[in-house]
Amino acid sequence: MVCLLSSVTCGRGIRRSGTATLAFLCTVATLCAHDFAFSTGSMETTNNGSKNLARMNCGAKIQCITPDGRVATVASAHDKNENAAALILDDNTLSCPLQEGETTFIITLPAAAVLDRFTFVNENAAAKGEMKIAVSNYQLPATSGNWTEVNGSVAFTSKRLFNLSLVGVEAKYVKLSFKVAKAGRIAALGLYGDESLDSYAARQTRILRGHNRNASATGSEFMRVANTTPSSRVEDRLNFNFANLYAKARVVYVSSGAAAGVKRMIDDDATTAFEFAPADQHPTVIIELAQSERLHRVSAVYKAESGRLDVYVMNELGEDHAALAGAKLVATVSDTEGHGKAAVEFDPQGARYVALRWSEPARGREPFEISEISAFGDVPLGLLDVLPIPNAFASNQVLPPLPETPPFIPVVSP
Repeated sequence: MVCLLSSVTCGRGIRRSGTATLAFLCTVATLCAHDFAFSTGSMETTNNGSKNLARMNCGAKIQCITPDGRVATVASAHDKNENAAALILDDNTLSCPLQEGETTFIITLPAAAVLDRFTFVNENAAAKGEMKIAVSNYQLPATSGNWTEVNGSVAFTSKRLFNLSLVGVEAKYVKLSFKVAKAGRIAALGLYGDESLDSYAARQTRILRGHNRNASATGSEFMRVANTTPSSRVEDRLNFNFANLYAKARVVYVSSGAAAGVKRMIDDDATTAFEFAPADQHPTVIIELAQSERLHRVSAVYKAESGRLDVYVMNELGEDHAALAGAKLVATVSDTEGHGKAAVEFDPQGARYVALRWSEPARGREPFEISEISAFGDVPLGLLDVLPIPNAFASNQVLPPLPETPPFIPVVSP
């Protein structure tokens, strides 16, 4: 089992004369947690981490070529846990089957991007085999010899978590070729580059201000689309994760652990994790959303061990955070097999705060680790802007006045 808390960087990419090579250099850094609880006021509110570009909410599309040669282009938001669409949705608990033989995924980004790294999760380290990565700025058949390989074969046998360097590689199309000896499931594809979480948040805020001109100019109106009348077509809606730094959410309480690492639970990156103190028998976290949202699903990826998860929502944060005063229990799930992930669906609930509490973790003296937490509500796809923005909007600065003509909303899916 791979420690999800560890920050593992493998490799260094070098782009030279249109070609790219990847040499591997692995470094591991860990945190030591101690008992700690903090107040709302002590939380930092800015972040410059990278946004995962391999997401439907960034305009990414994915094509899968199965071992029998079948080609499936997937661009619908309603496909879950059955095919490649699960890999570009914003829920890291969803996964895609990886059959024996050779499977190829081609990820299409809305525009060419400079990439830094590629990540994925080999669920429970079940799948075994090797993979290759190739890139292009032009649309090519999967079998074309014009793809530029950026590394040799990378084994993924008996490993759960992968974080591979692509530093200096530019691409609009990314081809992932898996040669599988033992079938399994993969999840949480990630392509990280030069777009930050802050710039993504700023872009969505700017677009939505064009549709909510009566909203205040403080920025707190981010993603006020949860209350927008949804389309009747399921393919026009996207589960949007409001419990993330790119949605201006923040962690306001943990029952133990070092405050400096709390953002790792909501940083759009499954390869980072927050570590609770080993003695904490009920690891608890409370996340404050940018504003009250209508939620219907909460999920979490954590260290692979058994336990019970209780999920609460609330609109007011009481003085005694540990007691979860005024919180409403909306769901309970038991991970008896120690899969390291859990997701709960419930009737839509309006909430400003989401709390998760684990009980009965079978870890002995090992600390409990949470990699990523998500809280989902429906968002119309047409209200998401997937095109890059100038650097002037890459921070949370006050934006210039909008023109009278509403902004152009690009098409995300056919």
